Amino acid sequence: MKLTASLAYSQLKINRRRTVWTFAGIVFSAAMLTAVFGFAASGDAAFRVLRGDDYWNRDMYRNTIIGVAAFLAVIVVIASVVVVSNAFRVSAGERTAQFGILKSTGATKRQIARTVMYEGVWLSLAGIPAGIALGLLVEFIGLRIANYLLTGLNEISPMVKLVFPFIVSWQAVAIAFAVSFVTVLLSAWLPARKAARIAAIDAIRGAGEIKISRRQVRSGRLTRMLFGFEGTLAAKSLKRGRRNFRATVVSLSISIILFFTANGFARSVGQMTNMLYPYIDANIVGAYSSQVHSISGDDGEYAYIYESLDRPTADGITARLREYPETAVFGAGDNFFVFYTFIPPDMLTPKMRELCAPEIAPGQAGYEFCVRLVTADAEHYAGLCQKAGVPPGSNILINFRRIILNGKRTEFKPFTFSPQTLRLSHIDVPPLDLPLRGELTAGEIPEEILLNGDTDIVILVPELDALIYYWSVTAADKAGFIAYADAVLHEMIPQDGKVPVHIEVTDIEATSGAVRDMYRMIMVFIYGFVGMLILISLTNVISTISANVRSRSREFAVLQSAGMTRDGLKRMLNLESILCSARSLITGLPLGVAASYLVYRFVIASVDFVYDFPWLTVVECVSGVFLITWAVMRYSASRLRGGSIVEAIRAERGV
Repeated sequence: MKLTASLAYSQLKINRRRTVWTFAGIVFSAAMLTAVFGFAASGDAAFRVLRGDDYWNRDMYRNTIIGVAAFLAVIVVIASVVVVSNAFRVSAGERTAQFGILKSTGATKRQIARTVMYEGVWLSLAGIPAGIALGLLVEFIGLRIANYLLTGLNEISPMVKLVFPFIVSWQAVAIAFAVSFVTVLLSAWLPARKAARIAAIDAIRGAGEIKISRRQVRSGRLTRMLFGFEGTLAAKSLKRGRRNFRATVVSLSISIILFFTANGFARSVGQMTNMLYPYIDANIVGAYSSQVHSISGDDGEYAYIYESLDRPTADGITARLREYPETAVFGAGDNFFVFYTFIPPDMLTPKMRELCAPEIAPGQAGYEFCVRLVTADAEHYAGLCQKAGVPPGSNILINFRRIILNGKRTEFKPFTFSPQTLRLSHIDVPPLDLPLRGELTAGEIPEEILLNGDTDIVILVPELDALIYYWSVTAADKAGFIAYADAVLHEMIPQDGKVPVHIEVTDIEATSGAVRDMYRMIMVFIYGFVGMLILISLTNVISTISANVRSRSREFAVLQSAGMTRDGLKRMLNLESILCSARSLITGLPLGVAASYLVYRFVIASVDFVYDFPWLTVVECVSGVFLITWAVMRYSASRLRGGSIVEAIRAERGV
């Protein structure tokens, strides 16, 4: 065995605690890479079964999976380089004097660098296989959890089943090993190159990590007032050990940001899942919808063809559905043709006028708004007419808006109603004059009417050929009613085959449960990934703080010889942990909140909901950071007990 390799191996055995934490960082890094590549291989196999193995599907899904895996792998590599490189830097810093002695006896820069590099090789040979084994275990457990949580979704869609198989892909293992090995060597090379450049005399004097400055190290006046002499020593100690202090702060800040990101994504996805049929008091929804197709005539003009559901047929279906025992049915239809109308400014409420002013330019006759026509089954329509105080056959303005305004969910009345006539226009429909006889406001409108969401203006009409129709149902016997309703809908809805129509009966509770299971599955992977990254960062924190306390044994001995008690020493270390935690929180909390808000902005690109400031996450982070630094500092200090003060001073001086 080469001398440099032997020296590196003996150094790993001497500094066992540092070796253990560096080894743990390498294991976690290799495990994450193995799990990421393994999940990618499993996902590729699952989508091959689901979507087929033709060129288009293979190209689309494989590129997506490879892109996501590569992105996650880059994050792991960056985190690993930061953490493992710092561990080797601490190792090289502790051995600066040793390197100086070796140089003075003839060792070259290359041999010094190889000594540090061999540490990385030995740790890689032991840590990467262990990490790969741990990664395969994580992959196996993760896929079992994923397939369990997909059970509900697969039961809803028996024709399309998504199952992730556990695959031990030699390609994934080989890539994980290669990337992990290169990551460790890169992490070791950075401090190795620096250690090799230190002059022999400077290395013997221990000048590698310690920079002598003529400026006096000062602590703040506030620190002296609040914490006294021990606080002053703690602040000065952190300033002198700036590099170790910075490494700890960076690792803790990264952990805080990752924790906020994961929690922000969890809250955002949770909000999305809760918005599935959020206001409907039903457990089953039957749906009819017609696709709209455009055709070109002989004159080159385009026309639209579709199948609509007329009022008699819709009411007939509603009556048949109500025949099922212990069942309540609400039918609501939508023409889904968006009309346009001009509203004079005096018809807008102040809040609506304020909302429209910066976004909608006033037209010649007022403001242009979108209009959607909806209808309800005969029984509920009659009840709504009675509630609005108008005779049957009237058109009723749904005078209600629910939007996100200035980051808050806002409900308000947009229009000042008086019986008036709106002129509706559409590119493919002749202009229509629609008289309004009444209005319904917040608290008076059944949510079933707004199942398709809000438009600028929604008008309830008595008769409508609907392109979309929903039956919101509360049934005691869900399974029996679903089979019964499916047969009724297919029997009573004409289908001539010219235009495809979609008929579906959905168990909302099962669908919501399947969506929430999907959400849980996503969060298992996110929390698992983020948790492993945080573990990698924490190995750096523990290793750095432990090495820092251990390297200051002579300092502690000198302070005790000058009269500082063990209680005073404890207070000084506690204050160091507090100052370190405070700096990490000052850096990490704003960035973490910003990361959480960015996740929110990304999610609401498709779904609107209110951003809630993550107060609980802030409390969890503050408590966790203070607890971690305090516990590591106290544990490291406890390892110094029992030694002789004189021996500690002499050992450090090399006497």
